[in-house]
Amino acid sequence: MSMRSLEEALQDRNVEAVAVKIATTWDELEGAFRLVHQNYLRCGLTQPNVFEMRVTPYHLRSTTEVFVGVLRAEVVCSMTLVRDEGLGLPLEEIYSPEIIALKARGVKLAEVSCLADRRGDFARSLPLVLRLMSLMAQCAKLRGVDMLVIAVHPRHVKFYERFTCFRCIGEERAYHTVRDKPAVALALDLRRAPIDHPEEYRRFFGTPFSDAELAYRPIPASLRERMRPIV
Repeated sequence: MSMRSLEEALQDRNVEAVAVKIATTWDELEGAFRLVHQNYLRCGLTQPNVFEMRVTPYHLRSTTEVFVGVLRAEVVCSMTLVRDEGLGLPLEEIYSPEIIALKARGVKLAEVSCLADRRGDFARSLPLVLRLMSLMAQCAKLRGVDMLVIAVHPRHVKFYERFTCFRCIGEERAYHTVRDKPAVALALDLRRAPIDHPEEYRRFFGTPFSDAELAYRPIPASLRERMRPIV
């Protein structure tokens, strides 16, 4: 898909029918974990498991939040925000020097992970992904995060650089967690983005979510215990 076609896709009004929110119920979390597992299987990023869900140890943290897009009670898009809080980030497995250098500067980090969309087509899913990412970014900023980091497939780097404030911070490397598939580390500096990338920044912050939508909603402890055997 061309850049022009992607620009047109961003005007997709069907996206507005999808409710974006922080997952708080087991049905929403299960829907997100199943969607991620399906997407990762389709892309060869994981092996099947008996639960048919992808849940990581980072989901057991009280500071981790799962964001979902819900259409007619079905989770159709999901991503997870893992805040560092001194406990480390998934990306440190392969980009430890880069992450350590950022921490040494006093940068408060959070990682965007477990991104999945029902359609599976990156270009077609971009409008909804950006809307959900907008909610996530506004929540992250409200929680005191300075910078978001993410690992993406090399072929998606140009899309992120074109339509978001994410910029490359590390060269391509094999990522063991996703069966040694290639990954590139990107970062979104929430402090510099409105100055350095004002147009892309408006995609995330131009339409503020309400206080109720942004309110901190950690995964309830009872649900985290329910997730533990799946991890």
